[in-house]
Amino acid sequence: MKQLKLRAIIMVILSLAFACGMVVFTIFYAVQGGQWALFPSNSHIYSNGTIVQAGKITDRNGVVLAKTVNGVRKYNSDMQVRKATLHAVGDLKGYIKTGLHSSYIGELTGYNRLNGIYSFSKKGNNVGTTLDSRVCVTAMNALGERKGTVGVYNYKTGEVICMVSTPTYDPENKEEAALAKEGKDYYKGVFLNRFLSSTYTPGSTFKLITTAASIDTFSDAYTRKYTCNGGVMINGEWISCLGHHGTLTLKDALAKSCNAYFSQLAADLGEDTLTKYAEKAGFNETFKMDGVKAKTSYFNVSGGKDIDFAWAGMGQYTDMMNPLQYLTFIGAIANEGVPQKPYMVDSVETQSGIPLKFSFGGEGSRMLEADTANKIKKLMQNNVKQTYGTWNFPGLNVCAKSGTAEVKDEKPHAVFVGFNDDEDLPLAFVVVVQNGGSGAKVGGPIANTVLQKCKEVLK
Repeated sequence: MKQLKLRAIIMVILSLAFACGMVVFTIFYAVQGGQWALFPSNSHIYSNGTIVQAGKITDRNGVVLAKTVNGVRKYNSDMQVRKATLHAVGDLKGYIKTGLHSSYIGELTGYNRLNGIYSFSKKGNNVGTTLDSRVCVTAMNALGERKGTVGVYNYKTGEVICMVSTPTYDPENKEEAALAKEGKDYYKGVFLNRFLSSTYTPGSTFKLITTAASIDTFSDAYTRKYTCNGGVMINGEWISCLGHHGTLTLKDALAKSCNAYFSQLAADLGEDTLTKYAEKAGFNETFKMDGVKAKTSYFNVSGGKDIDFAWAGMGQYTDMMNPLQYLTFIGAIANEGVPQKPYMVDSVETQSGIPLKFSFGGEGSRMLEADTANKIKKLMQNNVKQTYGTWNFPGLNVCAKSGTAEVKDEKPHAVFVGFNDDEDLPLAFVVVVQNGGSGAKVGGPIANTVLQKCKEVLK
């Protein structure tokens, strides 16, 4: 009798241990099952750490950017398309973490918690993107051998038409892929998607935020005057300007990008107001695209002095902007203060065409009041008329702001942001050329070239 009782106790203990083990396993499976199934040693998906089983990736026109053929993962047949869309599609080893081959590997292979990676087709799911490969190629060629990024999206819908990062390489060229892995010279930082995973000093493009703060804070924002004598002295420190502009109001100051004007304006706005408007524009907030986190833009003048506010208000000091975040802010200006969240993944479908779409787009939180956004739009339009030249953007209605972002001991970054104010072609853009020099002279022509291609293929 005692022996039966002991056996019963042992069985209960074993049953409880088994039940606890199953609970723990189920929890771990739910949380980490995808990582187990999609680990590079899984020979059903990978061969020598290289993806082989996955569905097609296409652009907005159905152009195949990557697919599996006879157990081998292949990219588009055009070398330029392969290079221009590499950071969106991703490499096959997973070095480009933001590429679809890494960030959407579960969807591409057809993984789910019920069946794992098993599917009747054994080909995974197809992912359709909003990218236009022709525009991406145009953007890549416009950047040339320079490091940088170009992003274009529809500010009414959120569709990302172009996302290009340079340097890049041909993933089907073994010699070039080897050079990329070494990361020397031109290929240094080649696996970094500069649109999502970098931040840059915004330079004078930040003056749009200081302008918004001024319009909302000061009743005399448009008639408020400051004097530029080739610069201005603040707290005993000289802030130089590229021109000797004399006494200016806001409209001319923004068009001429007068450092003296905006440094004095920023000092008058002060810490709390500058921080408030920077954060409304998305600074100190982590943005996502299709669930992929971008690097966080940074703005902090806490405990600073007037001179610090002055530098920060014209996009210097410690200011750092992420291209995705700033593109979203520019889109908000174009869209009466409300941003559409940028997205690149348009559809996820099984091989038989059953939709499995996970939408990450939609309307974001208001960044500006509608009246303020429309006022800034007019000022940006005036920038083009007065400074950049409407003839440099033929057939377009571009509203823009340039930035020549000073970087310590290096050539300035060329930054150019804006949008096309056209119901038939509602596109916002961001152009960054690392150590490129003048934002207007270098970034402006790139923006025009890309927008002209958009006009040709999208209308």
